[in-house]
Amino acid sequence: MNWDALGAIAELLGAIAVFLTLAYLAVQIRQSSKALDLQNHFAAAQIMQARTDTMMAFASSILASAENTKAGTQILEFSEGDDMDDFSKEEADKITMILQMQRGMFENLYDQNKRGLLTDGYYEGAPTANLKSIAPALLAFEIPMSDEFENEVHRILALP
Repeated sequence: MNWDALGAIAELLGAIAVFLTLAYLAVQIRQSSKALDLQNHFAAAQIMQARTDTMMAFASSILASAENTKAGTQILEFSEGDDMDDFSKEEADKITMILQMQRGMFENLYDQNKRGLLTDGYYEGAPTANLKSIAPALLAFEIPMSDEFENEVHRILALP
């Protein structure tokens, strides 16, 4: 055997090694991709569970007393143009605190949707409908919120 034959055999073995390495990497990438998909689904489930836990805690705080329930009802019945003087200072303070909790929850949902962590289909369902029901009170009580979220509140209010 001469050096040319040995060189050709070495090149063939090198090519086979490169091919096997590429095949191995393709399998690893496929497995990694599946694991990442599962991790993403698990993270989405955790986000939804955290949202459910937040809603349950919020509902519990509202239903904990008749005064809180009354304030929650006043928020839902509030309309644009309602007179703010109809509320006592104590009622207005209680409503403001409840609205601040709700603003935090809804602004978080808006941010999650914007970042792609909540689907548009989910966000445009119950969260949008619920935000629309409290939006007039959020604006009338001048609850602090980011400019971007305030624009979203106005967008939702304009929906039919």
